[in-house]
Amino acid sequence: MKEIFEFYNEIKDIRYGWHDKDGNIHESLKGHKEKFIQQDVDTILKDRYAICVEMCEVQREFFNKHQIDNKTIMIYLETKKGIICHTFSVFYKNNKVYWFEASWKNKKGIHEFNSLEEVLEYYKDNFQDFAGENYDKSKVHFIDYDGIKPGMTTTDYILQCQKCKVIM
Repeated sequence: MKEIFEFYNEIKDIRYGWHDKDGNIHESLKGHKEKFIQQDVDTILKDRYAICVEMCEVQREFFNKHQIDNKTIMIYLETKKGIICHTFSVFYKNNKVYWFEASWKNKKGIHEFNSLEEVLEYYKDNFQDFAGENYDKSKVHFIDYDGIKPGMTTTDYILQCQKCKVIM
């Protein structure tokens, strides 16, 4: 586990932000749906800006390189204003499941659980902190997906997620 904690300490200070199609960095989500372009892991680590889905790709690369069983999961909530979503990683070690969170400011850290179902239930019970008012946890869904490739847009990401396995 030491290498995982060292890795977390290396990436936990990456700032929340995204690159647009012209290479500009934005620190708010305004314009994200129209202009976001997924960066490669090296660019994310060099520029030190990423949104959750990009952070998960950094994490996936680390976990796969170290042969650590892992999943990337997208949680989404249907609201009257549209979909609110967040992407996070889990990994498996010593018969435990760990939620690895490096982008949700109020929940950053490595959190231990007994099962994936326990992680998902915790998320449902606490996603209101992320989603805001009018939260209805019965409208929360989780998707297990295979990642996003450099150059993909928000639309590409959503279309890819729609083809993936809903796990709750």
